[in-house]
Amino acid sequence: MPVTAKSVRATAAVLAAAGIASLTAVGTGSALAEPDTASDPRGQVTKEVSFTCEFPMVGARPTKAVVNATFPDAGKVGEAINVTDFKVDVVIDAQTADALRLVGGASVEGSASTGVDLKVNGTDLGVTLNGLSIPSTPVPESGELSTTITGPVPGLTIHQPGEVTFAVGSTFLGKITPKQADGSETELGTFDLPCTLDEGQDPALAAVPVQ
Repeated sequence: MPVTAKSVRATAAVLAAAGIASLTAVGTGSALAEPDTASDPRGQVTKEVSFTCEFPMVGARPTKAVVNATFPDAGKVGEAINVTDFKVDVVIDAQTADALRLVGGASVEGSASTGVDLKVNGTDLGVTLNGLSIPSTPVPESGELSTTITGPVPGLTIHQPGEVTFAVGSTFLGKITPKQADGSETELGTFDLPCTLDEGQDPALAAVPVQ
């Protein structure tokens, strides 16, 4: 899906045959491609954020998320910067989970895409990370519903020295399918779940120098 930010265009496409997501950034001396082993990890980064998501039946509801990823300590010009161990732990509030239980939802599964705020040497890129997976997750008998979203992050190659910064994007889109205990879909079928990052948060994840 094309996104434009300050005359920079970024496109995202799923490589179905390989089962991975691939992003390409044009016009900034950088390219995102399939991850390789060109950069060394520095450790896990964890960021707690909150979104407002538009659910069927209950409308706009608060949704908590914890973004986890491992970023390299530094990058080199012409070599890939790889973000690994990416996952997002999501907590859906009890009222929304009650609505799923009301229609007989015993589990939920689906796919997702999320925005990533990326700056390369001060230039903003709005990119979309596609191909994320929401595994089949049981709906508990009561209370909140927790699940984990995972997926590969393409490597980013920079062709000029400087700095790359990563931050949680302002938008998230899920495609959710609740299922009954026998595996059949509920009356909700498969629905889109648009979410927006709540204001007043620090979405920064990491800054990686490139030499």
